[in-house]
Amino acid sequence: MKKMIECINWKEYNGLNGWVMFCSAGAYGKKLSAAEAKSCGCTEAQRTKCKKVMESHVGFGLIPEIVQEVAIERKHRDHLPALLS
Repeated sequence: MKKMIECINWKEYNGLNGWVMFCSAGAYGKKLSAAEAKSCGCTEAQRTKCKKVMESHVGFGLIPEIVQEVAIERKHRDHLPALLS
């Protein structure tokens, strides 16, 4: 079967009770920068479509949060190991 939504984060499989379709980025609480969202086609219109598909197949839908690049840089910087002097 052809995927309903073409995205690197979109997962589909046929389970025991029918098709399961979901956004793995949303399911695992991933935060995307505006550039990452744009590169995979995660626009506001597409996010609405994805959420509707998830709600109709799974019963609920989780979509990734879009954050500013500064917040992501700060998060990565805060998790770097301290350098020994």
